[in-house]
Amino acid sequence: MADPLDAWLNNHEALSASIRAGSRGFEAGLDDVAAGYALMWTGRLGGAVLDRKGRLIHASPRFSEIDGPTLLDADIVDEVISQRRGRTSFPQSAPDVGRVAIAYGPVDQAKSWALPPEVREAIDLPGAAVVVLTVATVSMDAAIEDACRAFGLTDLQTRVAMGLVRTGDARGAGRVAGVAYETARKTLAEAMRRVGAVRLSGLIERLVRLSFGVWPVGRGGEAVLTNVWGLTPRQATLALRLSEGLTRAEAAKATGISEAVAKKDLDVVFTTLGVGTAAALARAVTEARALALLTDATHGALDAADDFIEPLSLFLRPCGAQVAYSDYGPRSGQPVLVLHSSSSCRPVPSRLVHALQAAGFRPLALDRPGFGLTDPPADRAAWRADPFAAAVDDIRLFCERLKLDRIDIVARGGAQVAVAMHEHAPELMRRVVLVNPDPPTDDGAPGHGPVGAMKAAFFRHPDLIEKVAATLAGWLGAGQGRRMVERVAESSPPDAEVMADPRNLSDYMRGFRLFATGRVAGYVAEQTAMTRWASPALSGTGRWRILVGGHDRMHHPSQVRAFWREVLPDTHQHLVEDGGRFLAMSHASLVAETLLQAPEPAPQPTRPHPPNGDGRSSGG
Repeated sequence: MADPLDAWLNNHEALSASIRAGSRGFEAGLDDVAAGYALMWTGRLGGAVLDRKGRLIHASPRFSEIDGPTLLDADIVDEVISQRRGRTSFPQSAPDVGRVAIAYGPVDQAKSWALPPEVREAIDLPGAAVVVLTVATVSMDAAIEDACRAFGLTDLQTRVAMGLVRTGDARGAGRVAGVAYETARKTLAEAMRRVGAVRLSGLIERLVRLSFGVWPVGRGGEAVLTNVWGLTPRQATLALRLSEGLTRAEAAKATGISEAVAKKDLDVVFTTLGVGTAAALARAVTEARALALLTDATHGALDAADDFIEPLSLFLRPCGAQVAYSDYGPRSGQPVLVLHSSSSCRPVPSRLVHALQAAGFRPLALDRPGFGLTDPPADRAAWRADPFAAAVDDIRLFCERLKLDRIDIVARGGAQVAVAMHEHAPELMRRVVLVNPDPPTDDGAPGHGPVGAMKAAFFRHPDLIEKVAATLAGWLGAGQGRRMVERVAESSPPDAEVMADPRNLSDYMRGFRLFATGRVAGYVAEQTAMTRWASPALSGTGRWRILVGGHDRMHHPSQVRAFWREVLPDTHQHLVEDGGRFLAMSHASLVAETLLQAPEPAPQPTRPHPPNGDGRSSGG
């Protein structure tokens, strides 16, 4: 663990004082780039546990579905046991399954892998010596179907896309889906538009990748292809580019070689991987990369099987970039957009979801640009200059996509986004509740605890924000999130009580765990903007309400209330004496009631919604 973060947690007051005195000691040891761990769904993977003679002790249902026992290689098992190291193989299975990615590892090493829950339990059985993990997307129909649903594909598009993943071509996709070839071809063209792919290989790559979980930023796959299949680095690069949807000519150009040379290399690639089409190549390459990520040493810290309950939907901006959102329902409820803080992502705490639903609301959440699974905007310079205005652009597209005329807002943090909405899209806003709204990062009264020390570092040395974010990402990926939460909460009795509930702790950690994949660009943009953010006094905010926890240790409640009284002079404030930083969880019902009791705006004429039948919002 890097010394600066140990100091940040263990001696944060002294560190804060040294930073305020001008020291840059906080910089020592910070990483330049995020580690980029994977956040993988494991519940639908196959696995088995073997004894020292290669006999099955346990086999998961998924492992049996693909006839996994017949694919095991006794020589590899012997090698794993004798040499104490992992091995990977890609044996040929049944014709409708194709090659299956299989990883073998000694039990002590495999304990750090992302494993299916039942396999993890079987590791401790008597005689366990080798763990086997299998990846075969064609046996993961439910996972592929979830990926299709996230992109908003229709039932027909989903059936045909699943057939494409299974067979690797449009004719096979039509056969599996039970439709004519011409229907399959047209349906796949529509699916590609929705997903943002220009070729079948790109469609497969996106669906298969999403079915495994969240992939790390900045992690290439060339090493996997060279180590497992013995491809040269150039051949591996070509295979990756082709699997991502480039043509052979485009892949050659991206690799810096001629088409003639690329053709010879790709002939070797197709022969070596045992595939006949770019679409089939895409599946093989993506599965190989997924297997490598699953066997990364994360000690189970980023297992995400339980998180599949978090609703995920995706849409594309007109430029083709991706935006992620969650719709918790019910559709009959009054829509309320829950804004996340700059230190978390889209997932809404379950207690807040249930409280809002009980009050008649339909909770919605959106990953802002550069957070979670939402891409940064095309205009990076404008986004970094004002990330909050860029967030409003996505909210406008989001409302058009869901055909929402007006929405209520609950900001748990994220108050600057609500202010930007008031400036750029007031017609979308109904009632607003700001929960513990952050003032800008300045050199005023310092907050308590580790977060206060970090804020001091950001104000004094904003050039360090990106390095801090990168280091934190690697730190979270190493499984240190629980430790951070405990230290943040320890100085606030209400917060410590909230986080003593495993349900609340899980909700909170789910909100920031995506940072461990290296997706920190949004955090960097917003934290940097917070060091210079200001707003004039706003009028017309009488429908807004502010809730401030009396024991919030990130900012002094009096400082928070004074700042927002100047910015929102018409807004009623309420100090929640027995609340802390985690007010949205501890007082979820109060948040819902406050929103419900705020005055409603006068009705406005219903405005027509532009069509978006191709899956893209038409605004922006």
